[in-house]
Amino acid sequence: MTSQPDAPRDVASSLKTGGLWLIGHASRFLPVLIIAVVVALTWQTLRQVHPQAVVQQLHAISPPWLALAFAITALNIAVMGLYDVIAFSQTRTRALERWRYGAVAFAWSNFLTLGPFAGPAIRFWLYRPAVEHSSDLENGVLSITIAFASGLVGWTLATLIVPVRSTVPNAVLLTLTAAALVYACVYVGRFAAVRFERFDEIDPSPRAAVGPALIGWLDWLLAGVAFLACLHATGATVADVVSIRKFFLGQAIGLASLVPGGFGSGDAFWLANLPMRAEVSAAALVAYRVVYYIVPWAAASLVLLSWATRRTSRRVELARRMVAGLVAAGGVLMLVSTATRSLDPRLALLEQAIPLPIVEVSHVAAALTGLMLLILARGLAKGYRAAVGATIIVLILAAVSAVLKGLDYEEAVILGGLAIAAWSQAPLFDRTAGGAWFTGRDAAVAALALFLFLGFGAFTFRVTPQRLERAKYFGYRFERARYLRTAGTLAIAVSAGALYLLLRVHVRFTRLGKEEIDRTLELHGAIGHGTSGLMVANGDKAVFRFGDRGYCLYRTIGPYLVVFSDPVVATADEREDLLTALFAFADEIDRRPLFYQISLEWIPPLHDRGYAFFKLGEEAIVRLEHVTLDGPDGKLYRQILRRGERDRLRMRVLAPFEIAPLLPALREISDEWLSANGQRERQFSIGFFDEAYLQRFPLAVVEGAEGRILAFANLLRGPRRDELSVDLMRYRADGASVMDFLFVSLFLYGKDQGFARFNLGMAPLASVGRFQGAHARERLANVLFQHGENWYNFQGLRFYKEKFDPDWVPRYMAYQNAWEWPAAITNVSALVAGGWRKVVFPKRA
Repeated sequence: MTSQPDAPRDVASSLKTGGLWLIGHASRFLPVLIIAVVVALTWQTLRQVHPQAVVQQLHAISPPWLALAFAITALNIAVMGLYDVIAFSQTRTRALERWRYGAVAFAWSNFLTLGPFAGPAIRFWLYRPAVEHSSDLENGVLSITIAFASGLVGWTLATLIVPVRSTVPNAVLLTLTAAALVYACVYVGRFAAVRFERFDEIDPSPRAAVGPALIGWLDWLLAGVAFLACLHATGATVADVVSIRKFFLGQAIGLASLVPGGFGSGDAFWLANLPMRAEVSAAALVAYRVVYYIVPWAAASLVLLSWATRRTSRRVELARRMVAGLVAAGGVLMLVSTATRSLDPRLALLEQAIPLPIVEVSHVAAALTGLMLLILARGLAKGYRAAVGATIIVLILAAVSAVLKGLDYEEAVILGGLAIAAWSQAPLFDRTAGGAWFTGRDAAVAALALFLFLGFGAFTFRVTPQRLERAKYFGYRFERARYLRTAGTLAIAVSAGALYLLLRVHVRFTRLGKEEIDRTLELHGAIGHGTSGLMVANGDKAVFRFGDRGYCLYRTIGPYLVVFSDPVVATADEREDLLTALFAFADEIDRRPLFYQISLEWIPPLHDRGYAFFKLGEEAIVRLEHVTLDGPDGKLYRQILRRGERDRLRMRVLAPFEIAPLLPALREISDEWLSANGQRERQFSIGFFDEAYLQRFPLAVVEGAEGRILAFANLLRGPRRDELSVDLMRYRADGASVMDFLFVSLFLYGKDQGFARFNLGMAPLASVGRFQGAHARERLANVLFQHGENWYNFQGLRFYKEKFDPDWVPRYMAYQNAWEWPAAITNVSALVAGGWRKVVFPKRA
């Protein structure tokens, strides 16, 4: 019984908690609740709206009135920009710049909420560079919000106070009353705002409220006039003052509903209360939403995208691809339109207005422009300046062709919009093409487009072999014949483009000359380290020189510029500068840099540039200071050397000038090795037999009892004796097993010569994807390592090198997009194999 007095207190506490929860979560259910109430009250009217009737009313809309609505909307957006001119005058921006920011922010946010209520984030982003602290912008945002909201409140109250009569004196009284109420609301709002310390920089004086009040009053006046223009566009008799009252009440309901743009809530109110039939009201509202909200929002989105990409370079590529996708969609639209029948009423108008030859030519031109847009989309994705200029011209031609071939004004409007969009984003396309960028991929796209055009048109026009002869007929109504002629022209155009690509002289790799190789080897000796850079002497890699500060070896294949091993720089501080220069060079030749067999040292700078990584395997490094013939550590080496002594083997290191007389014997050994192992010569990351290459460096040979050469390997000696390695290794199949003897002898030779380490080369896919949390692509590579011995001796190579107890150093491939690793690996494989044919047929017959 003692707990009963606490029961009322618990109930009150629960009610208080529930009330606070409702207040805190009102934004979640209030829009739904308001829309539900409005729909319930207007349900009987909404049921009378039939979509087909609305569509008919939309087709009957008056173009002059619609154009007037667009003009008033443009003027209204210009007035909206004045909010920012006044509110952010304290920032380090010019008045014109503030006006542009304000107009774009309002045009964008009107579609998402009402006026500035979705605009603060945009304005904070736009004005951030012009202020010291973000808090400096809060007063400006609040000032705009007060002026904008006061305009709506003042006009709404004025329409409720002034009697509803459509007379000139009454309209004048309404506007004056609205002006007074808007000013009063602005003054009260600014006066109340300064009571808060956070907004004490707002000027509360009556004079300071005049400018914002005038803008707010004019802003909403133009919004109402645009609404009236859309109502008049339907041809219905409209009482302007009555309609203006309904307009502001609907806007107030939309604001209260917290629904973006008041969509749904305000529309339901207008449908039920506007003095016209429901389907006419619906058509007017669709026109109003498109004219006043959607079109300005789309244009503002393009402008904001352009500004964003200028400020954040990482978004440039995404923006380019978006524009390219839209243009490609326009090309598909033109091809589909050309492969379909025209509307009969429009054909009748066409006969009266446009000569037949122009119709015929426009039909072919429409198909060709559609095909060209698909090709130009790739140039846009690459960011070429020439591509965007050509795209705008082709889009305009396509729009004109759409009208002349069948009065397809809808397509012309879409294509015109795409042309404006491409023009607005022109600053994104600033690259200069180093040459013709049309490739086999473009020919494949054109062939696919032709195939779809033929298939779609054959289905639409019911084309059969018996009807092909009708292609010779000419006339407005002979649409099948016109389609057949267009298809033939398109086929000729695609064939001509493919023939051009086949006959065009391809840019092939030119082997490095002796002078360039000498210069690179000299630079490597001065600033380089390791032995990978010495492989330039094989002549199968190009050199990108960064003055005397660095260089890298590369080859191009497909869309990639493939850099072999680590770039060479004088100091670690030079890495970023070299990469910047290399990326600029890759842009000029339309290639994406891909890095093959890089070490851990180059992962941080490439990671900062957004690169993804794939572990290729591990490199075996033998520390020569640990090589010994004594004790337990030297047991394996002693056994190998004793076996060699038993077979009467001897290893000699020949100077470069001593190699020439032995070249015929070395060629014989190389050919025998290739034949016995079913191998082809490879390149890029592996040396191949070349007499000039072999005579560049010392050569280690293993001789048998009678002085017969059984094996050879060229020696690559790193600068300052930091590393010793071999590249090209060949041995006789009919001789004794000599490779163990060769390696141990070279270990001892290198240690005696003062080298720090011996590089045994890569063990592909070693230790790749072993753990459960590894990337899926590397776990797949681990499956290949475990079960791919039929294709490559992955495990055998790892186990062979493991017996020399090396340090395992990981090596990686770096590429720009994580999803492109299959293409990256395939292209590099083709490069190493010496061509695509050798990838498919890796062994000789």
